[in-house]
Amino acid sequence: MNTRSVVVGVVVFYSMVAVATPEFVPIQERAEGHSMGGSVLLNDSLYSNPAASAFTQTYAVEGTFGLPRSFAASVLDTRTSEIGGAFGYFRTQDVNATAPVQGLKLALNGKASSVIGVGVAGKVMWGQGTDMSNQHLNDLDAGVLANLGSAQVGYSLHNILNGNPLLNQQREMALGGRIGYQDLLFLNATLYSAWAKLAVNQVGIGVEYISPYYFALKAGYRIDSDINQNFWSAGLSFLAPKLNLHYAIEFSPVPGQGPTHTLAASVQL
Repeated sequence: MNTRSVVVGVVVFYSMVAVATPEFVPIQERAEGHSMGGSVLLNDSLYSNPAASAFTQTYAVEGTFGLPRSFAASVLDTRTSEIGGAFGYFRTQDVNATAPVQGLKLALNGKASSVIGVGVAGKVMWGQGTDMSNQHLNDLDAGVLANLGSAQVGYSLHNILNGNPLLNQQREMALGGRIGYQDLLFLNATLYSAWAKLAVNQVGIGVEYISPYYFALKAGYRIDSDINQNFWSAGLSFLAPKLNLHYAIEFSPVPGQGPTHTLAASVQL
């Protein structure tokens, strides 16, 4: 193999890693190491597990800003009827990409029993693929969540219709859980596996402390075997009765690459 081939191969590999923009990652996942696949969530359930908000009764609006180029907005309604719904738009762009990836998601969920929630989400994505061409995706996600009080377990299947590799979207499974202690301290963990390989390719671990004084501290650790890199993260939330403010920071293991900052605000009615 000559030097030119090596250089070309490195450039192609870097482009696949740097330019491929995944579906939007919500702020709770970012703060806690992508470990929320088995946790009850609000608007973030659109992206983590569509069944995760089935055990809530609220109307919530959320806006998320991933600095400098990512944005998402969503509306969740699990109060009006027994079938909850959520709708969201996201736009994200890697620093090395010349155009963004955008998407729309619509999710429905409900309780199959007092402890089992189920959900399904349809999504549309369009934008610049890994080969710099314009790409499009229509697909489905589905999930189930068991809420046992202090413990929760969830399973989700993403891109049921096989996704689009050029948008970094492949059929993937996630199995996660969350356990709490006296509604103050929580531990989360989620395992991710590509459907084709049936082998764990990512592990997320997160911890959260919710203070009775209207704030929460979060930390996470993510192991990604596909790119052989590990990521640390942390977060801070202010939890007023109606308004929540969130901040997350993710530290990149790549030398010279700074951390990623994400801000979010949500209003519950």
